[in-house]
Amino acid sequence: MILRLVAKYRRTVVLASAVLFSFLLLTMEVRREETLTPFLKRLLLESVSPFLKATAYLKRSAGEIWDSHVDLRFVRQENVRLQGEVEALRARLGAVEEGQRENQRLKNLLGLREREPFHVVAAGIVGRDATNWFHTLLIDRGLRDGVERHTAVITSAGLVGQVVEASASSARVQLVTDPVSSVGVLLQGSRVTGLLVGGQSGRLRIRYLPVRAEVQSGEVVITSGLGGVYPKGILVGKVLAVDGRRGALFQEATVEPSVEFSQLEEVLVITGQGSRPVRSQRREE
Repeated sequence: MILRLVAKYRRTVVLASAVLFSFLLLTMEVRREETLTPFLKRLLLESVSPFLKATAYLKRSAGEIWDSHVDLRFVRQENVRLQGEVEALRARLGAVEEGQRENQRLKNLLGLREREPFHVVAAGIVGRDATNWFHTLLIDRGLRDGVERHTAVITSAGLVGQVVEASASSARVQLVTDPVSSVGVLLQGSRVTGLLVGGQSGRLRIRYLPVRAEVQSGEVVITSGLGGVYPKGILVGKVLAVDGRRGALFQEATVEPSVEFSQLEEVLVITGQGSRPVRSQRREE
């Protein structure tokens, strides 16, 4: 029965024995100073020292873990705060950069407006005809702004197209890349004229060039002014290659447009130049 109790409360018995032993040791030290006492003290110190060291180590480790946990929480909170600030700064920087780009585009349009002898209206692009490979655009200017059908549309980079439909506050613009578009053009170097047509690839082609004309790659292409829709001298692009088939009555040329149509955001509509209204140049295929 006693052994069962000792086994059941073993830790308590060990602790009570250690305390009792320490008490007896202190009592012996008070009563007499004998050579046995230092030995017993050392023995007790050696016995208890590992437990004390382990307790101190555990306490120190627990304190370090707690401090690390607290520090980690603060670090995480600081990271979240800094990430929020970085995102806010990025958003502000993006807005500033976008504003700078828009200002530059508007300055270019304003400079073109002051240079050209046309009466123009600035318009923003509010839609694209995705079903037709971006060959038409929707702008936010219409009849009440002086925008009418068969008026030319340009940018600081060159010719964009013409207005084919107009309502009170908006208009649809046909790009020169549209397969049913045609523009009378002039090659600045060779001084020959032809008819510029669009295509699905986005490249432009000049048809009906005189077969004996010495057309060179890299020649600048401008509007000829023939047909009435597009004033003369508007930049169209440059010649990439010449296709002079043997026995053909005319030769053709491939043209790279000067305008990046997929990046258009603002345009200028030529609403007048002191001349009669112009007619359409749409061709039948």
